[in-house]
Amino acid sequence: MIQFHWKKFSELSVNELYALLKLRSEIFVVEQNCVYLDLDGKDFDVHHLLGMDNHELVAYLRVFPPSDIENYVVFGRVVTARSARAKGYGKQLMQELLSYCEKHFPSTTIKCSAQHYLLKFYESFGLKAYGDVYMEDAIPHIAMEKFPLIT
Repeated sequence: MIQFHWKKFSELSVNELYALLKLRSEIFVVEQNCVYLDLDGKDFDVHHLLGMDNHELVAYLRVFPPSDIENYVVFGRVVTARSARAKGYGKQLMQELLSYCEKHFPSTTIKCSAQHYLLKFYESFGLKAYGDVYMEDAIPHIAMEKFPLIT
């Protein structure tokens, strides 16, 4: 069973940091055969969501909170370990993200740059594509956003 933990960079243990960097590299660099610099200097300013199953990191994403310049939330680096696929952890990860945003950033638009093949997955959580498909690190992507519910 997966358990989620939200952490700022300064709260990550050395082992947690190593595990998340390893997982991101295993999937985004090796599995997807994409040579790019994952260590982009942005991990210091984000909220990290770690999905743990039996003390092993099996799912992860990072969230950029709204700022004075950008009044929206951006999430990315969404990943599920190959060994944990087909267990529904990706869906649970997204549900945790949306609950977190609703609690901490209510009435705020949520955005991402999604790999195009995951369009239907993200649409199932209420995100809508906008703009044209574009190449990012030699992989087709699409910009997506979810507007807050107005009550």
